[in-house]
Amino acid sequence: MIARQSRLLTLDEFLEQPETEPYTELIDGVLEQKPVGKKPHSRSQLRIALLLLEHPATKGGSAWPELGLRFPNTAAGNLRVPDLSYYLPGNIDEDDDEDYPARPPDLCVEVRSKGQSAAGQQDRLAFLREQSVGCTLLIDPEARTVEVYDRGRAWVASAKDEVVLSGLGGFTFRVGELFA
Repeated sequence: MIARQSRLLTLDEFLEQPETEPYTELIDGVLEQKPVGKKPHSRSQLRIALLLLEHPATKGGSAWPELGLRFPNTAAGNLRVPDLSYYLPGNIDEDDDEDYPARPPDLCVEVRSKGQSAAGQQDRLAFLREQSVGCTLLIDPEARTVEVYDRGRAWVASAKDEVVLSGLGGFTFRVGELFA
């Protein structure tokens, strides 16, 4: 549990804090703890990562669950922790000693947990797109849908639909694969 804050934190002040589990994010200077993922959440998170790593268009890229992303150039401090960040091949230096990548990912994924606000997660993904993340997915295991944003195009896909992300070189998956 996070104690109530008396003032906004800077990104540097946040980075001096000890890590927490579940993870804590810094959102516009305010500490927010992420909910603990349950089985449907974890299953969808793992399935999308495996699909990305195995698909011909995205094979050779890097999928990072719960990777902290720093945004030092925002008005207030921001360190976000999407459920999954994906980098196309060559877009992240995996041998870099820095804890947080300097470049935003090509794709960020959030998986909605039971009781989580869809609007809150949509806002989180909108922030990431404002920071140059080209594609985002909001996976909802309960509704069996995916809200897709691909370089300016947005739509909702249901379990029977196929999603093609042009921003990831034509990466394709059937939504139902995320919930099987």
